[in-house]
Amino acid sequence: MSSNIRVNRRALLLAAPLLVGGFGCSTSSGARDPRPGASDELASSSAPGKPTVLVCMPDTKPTREVWAGLLDELAERFTLVAMRVEGERGPSVVATAMDRYHPACVVLMNNPTVLAYARYQAATRLEHYPPAIVVMTSFLDRRPAALSDATGISYEVPLITVVTNLRRLMSSPVERVGVIRREPLHGFVARQAELARREQITVIEQPVSMDPNAAELKYALRELKQTCDAIWVLNDDRLLSQRLIADGWLPGLNERPYKPTIVGAASLVSPTQSFGTFAVLPDHTALGAQTANRVFDLADASWHLGSHDDVELPLSTTTSVDLVQARGRFDLRQDALERVDHILE
Repeated sequence: MSSNIRVNRRALLLAAPLLVGGFGCSTSSGARDPRPGASDELASSSAPGKPTVLVCMPDTKPTREVWAGLLDELAERFTLVAMRVEGERGPSVVATAMDRYHPACVVLMNNPTVLAYARYQAATRLEHYPPAIVVMTSFLDRRPAALSDATGISYEVPLITVVTNLRRLMSSPVERVGVIRREPLHGFVARQAELARREQITVIEQPVSMDPNAAELKYALRELKQTCDAIWVLNDDRLLSQRLIADGWLPGLNERPYKPTIVGAASLVSPTQSFGTFAVLPDHTALGAQTANRVFDLADASWHLGSHDDVELPLSTTTSVDLVQARGRFDLRQDALERVDHILE
């Protein structure tokens, strides 16, 4: 292995923990930055006498961008409190915040935060909970069964949308999309495949075990590459561990025949390594504004979820392409880059 490949792999591995369960955060104007040893309260905005919206989140750049969108829309009509909910202390932080602020509504950002809130509900077993809006979590395409009184906004952009955008980039046909998935994600993949068929997109599934090793992952990739036009990488933490990225994904994706790779995390698209070719992701600040609109709807409904309050798709997205990989391995349409928001080269 060359020194260049070692550097590239290391850069991706450093980003890997940000992919899975830690979709990110940023302070807004007037918000207080967290300090070592300070309170679990990350930021707040006070509107005396107004209902409180409690935001439970990890402290990362993307989640702070969502917080900024929330603050811009809600600060005049609501008191907002952002709490750092991370790690084993998550459920106790949630419990303390619920007792202290008595929120009218809760916003939950990322998978571990949802788990912490679910553990809080399981421990308290109250008759009623304030409605919760779940954002920036993996595979949320219907109401979360683990929570009472919860809805949300999907973080995954539908596959049909992503492939439609990829087709505008590539000059070769993209009709068959291969995906490696574990059994728990069979239902999610099947629902995405059903939607994709409307645009003559065939999804080819390659199942792997619940805890695959690098050899199993590389074999699955080689099998898919024989029959598909593109690879779709799921935001599955079991498949995107540092070990599997280094020893499975990177060697497998960088073997011929090359296939464009669709990913669901911005950190997987980088010109310093050849992993993701293309991504379509929610615009985080716009996602905050969309979440704020759901808060307004709940306030208008006296903080009650209705039967129509299903999970929404993100309204605003951004596209990213690794131009080094795309130009080096694939034929692009002449006007392809005019349709891409972030060109990485």
